[in-house]
Amino acid sequence: MSYFFKKTNIQKNRIIENEQHLKKFEIKQKSFKTGRDIQPKRDLSRFVKWPLYIQVQRERKILCQRLKIPPIINQFSRSLDKNMVKQLMFTLLKYRTVSVEGIPNKNIIYIKHGINTITNLIQKKKALFIVIANDVNPIELVVWLPTLCQKMDIPFCIIKDKSRLGKLVNRKATSCITVTSLLDTEKDEVRKLIDCFRLNFNNRYEDGKKRWGGSSVSFKTKI
Repeated sequence: MSYFFKKTNIQKNRIIENEQHLKKFEIKQKSFKTGRDIQPKRDLSRFVKWPLYIQVQRERKILCQRLKIPPIINQFSRSLDKNMVKQLMFTLLKYRTVSVEGIPNKNIIYIKHGINTITNLIQKKKALFIVIANDVNPIELVVWLPTLCQKMDIPFCIIKDKSRLGKLVNRKATSCITVTSLLDTEKDEVRKLIDCFRLNFNNRYEDGKKRWGGSSVSFKTKI
């Protein structure tokens, strides 16, 4: 019994010593006045001054939602389906420009790009299909291209992101691309893509000429 009481007394003494030790270091409330404690870290992303190009992107997006957009420009808001874009990019990667020691091989079929080059190919009816980017700035560079394709009866499609097209021709970005001839192994796959382009874009071109875009009301205005 004496051993048990000694053990409990030792534990009590240790608790008392710890309490006395903590009293020496009392917890003081922090004061964040000038010249006092360091301010805590806060999320200041709302107050960050964003770069000018980001501000312009956000303002353009809001304006496109609020203003009435003519049908000829509104057609670029409707792009190709995600699954079809994957299939298209997988096919076009086989025609990507590859050079040997800096000199491209002329015997290989390459992707053609550039507005002037593609316009000449459309007028000569050598282009099999046209792929146009929807985020070209200014849009006036390519706004007439679907009309020309429709007039010359050449299938076309609109996809998102001009940088995606630029990767196919070793550039940062490009507005439009085309292919003038195909490999024998790819003819069946490309025919399916061309049928899809005609169904989703060429056949719906006349309907798209009547559809205006934008003119949506903000949340605060609805309230």
